[in-house]
Amino acid sequence: MSSFTQRLLVVAGMTSDENTVLKFCEPRGTSRDTLFKGLLKGTYRKPFLIEDREYRAMCFALDGCTQTEMRLDDPLALANEYTRKMMGFLLFEARPKNILMIGLGGGSLAKYCHQHLPDTEFTAVEIDLNVIAMRAHFYVPPDDERFKVINADGAEHVAQMAERGERTDVMLIDAYDPYGIAKSVVEPAFVENAKRLLGPNGVFVLNLVAEVEECERYVETIRQVFESPVIVIAMKLGGNRVVFAGNALLDPQRVPLALRNAERIEDRLGLFFPTLLRHLNEAHGLFRLRACHALD
Repeated sequence: MSSFTQRLLVVAGMTSDENTVLKFCEPRGTSRDTLFKGLLKGTYRKPFLIEDREYRAMCFALDGCTQTEMRLDDPLALANEYTRKMMGFLLFEARPKNILMIGLGGGSLAKYCHQHLPDTEFTAVEIDLNVIAMRAHFYVPPDDERFKVINADGAEHVAQMAERGERTDVMLIDAYDPYGIAKSVVEPAFVENAKRLLGPNGVFVLNLVAEVEECERYVETIRQVFESPVIVIAMKLGGNRVVFAGNALLDPQRVPLALRNAERIEDRLGLFFPTLLRHLNEAHGLFRLRACHALD
């Protein structure tokens, strides 16, 4: 373990569950009352861990929202529904050469892709050094020739890549801070730069948690930049929505390929994407209908 891991301050008795502990990036001797007051007032801004016998979660506040959740008995599993649905990019890019992720969090998607896509280069960009320092607690692999974590502002990093003419096959965006989704990743400039980065069959995937009106505004921005179809999948539990866009969704010839990929993914990884496939079929059916009307 890193020296950071050894310095974590473990505090029990801050919740009603005696099996739950909180872990802070603070020196020993830090006042428990000071930490508790900071959490209650919302003035404590560093990420911290909440852990019981089954799960370890990264949080920014005691509001019930988690940035990352990991099963202690299976650290590589995708514990949250939205992370499983974000893997839907595999319907369009079953063997991506490279993936760019904005926002590391606890690295659920990063380590899952590292494990199951051995031929893919994966880069995660995270603005918060305290979040990166937590990677050992979530078993995020060390940097190597095909996996790296960069400490940078995600929007600036994407803009610089676009300026250099660089490309990526898949872009995953899961960028949140103590106030919610990072506003820089839902601005038109970011989405436009993201489109520039994606290859001919590239896929843009965004985890979106916000108020309904905000969600609608952000999705409309993505739709205006990428054009239709933009597919939004609402989770059964929680308020997450996963947004898919990109040229791969525009190509009707990729619909049968997505169906074949879905079968392979189900057999190999046990991941299921029936809602995404249904929306994809519906979107292309609507396109065909519009094309027919245009010819009338």
